[in-house]
Amino acid sequence: MTIMPVLPDLLVWAREHRGLTVDAAAELLGIEVTELIALESGAPLNLTKFRKVSGRYRIPGATLLRRTRPTAPPLPRDFRTVGGQGAVVGFETRLAIDYARTIESHILELVDSGFGPPTPVLPRVSLVEDASEAGERERERLGVSVTSQLGWKPTDAFNIWRAILERAGCFVLLKNFDLNQCKGFTLYDNPSTPIIMISKKEQYEPARTFTLLHEYAHLLLREPGISDHDDRNPVESFCNRFAEGFLLPRAAIRAILPAWPAEPVEWSIHDIREWAHMLKVSQQVLALRLEHLNAAPAGFYGRIVAQQQRVNKMREIEGGSYVNSQMFELGNRYLRAVFTAAEAGEIRTAEASDMIDLAPKHFDYVKAQVDQKFERANVAAGGISN
Repeated sequence: MTIMPVLPDLLVWAREHRGLTVDAAAELLGIEVTELIALESGAPLNLTKFRKVSGRYRIPGATLLRRTRPTAPPLPRDFRTVGGQGAVVGFETRLAIDYARTIESHILELVDSGFGPPTPVLPRVSLVEDASEAGERERERLGVSVTSQLGWKPTDAFNIWRAILERAGCFVLLKNFDLNQCKGFTLYDNPSTPIIMISKKEQYEPARTFTLLHEYAHLLLREPGISDHDDRNPVESFCNRFAEGFLLPRAAIRAILPAWPAEPVEWSIHDIREWAHMLKVSQQVLALRLEHLNAAPAGFYGRIVAQQQRVNKMREIEGGSYVNSQMFELGNRYLRAVFTAAEAGEIRTAEASDMIDLAPKHFDYVKAQVDQKFERANVAAGGISN
């Protein structure tokens, strides 16, 4: 029986790195708690169990065979609580953060080679600004008209907004992680790598779109981190209002209302449902925006939420195949960057395959899809430039 030379401290580090309690880790590994405690105290670890630990924790075997604890980057800042009290970031979210950091390192490799995407010039906003005004202004800068938004199919809206932000310079990724922990997070450790990560577990497309714009506001504030849209925190509140203004500028509200009211109106749930569908946003966001614009009375949002039924869940991913899933998770900007470097001969085909976890036989199909999505976003937005 082969005994692997893993230091007990590395086993403890691996569990803590994944945010697991002893009980949760033992359940994940399919062993008794007493056995895990024994392994973390120095009991011999055979090859079979070593592979299980490496695989279930999603940590490379080479890392577990180190002589010292790895120096892991700190978790993104947590904006979900008030007063500096952090919340638990669980296993799935930690995996998503590691995934995003891996993508970040690949992008920086491409940039260093001279064949990466150009460093984006994202504007800056400040917490002292009116957040909804900042959202409207940024949308105007990107050139997305209300007429275009009204003409989109509801099932296309998220992909169009995503491609628009990717064309602006962001890398938009998706992974499965617990919505109770966070809806999304951002990384912005380097000017070349503004990354937005969104949970695929959010199946309601308007909510997913709102998270996308909320996280974009984090990047423009230069306040990346983990978020859940909690209005009690000033940064989260700003990002919520920014997303409202971006998705529902006053021109969009004027386009759907029969007339701008001289005083607040108690609009019907039928009206809100119809107008939200037209604008491809949630009923809650529309109700809140109307209330903030004084086009609906105080408390209107809460009354709409009480009446609302959540319907029209989107399909989980486009097509359902592994290739389409991988394209959906990685996003157009990152895929295009990898293909550009490969076509220039800066990275080998095998390296490109590793970077996107797709076989070379799929490259032509994926490249065609990426180009098509960017072009569709360009047309849908009204002809914005690259």
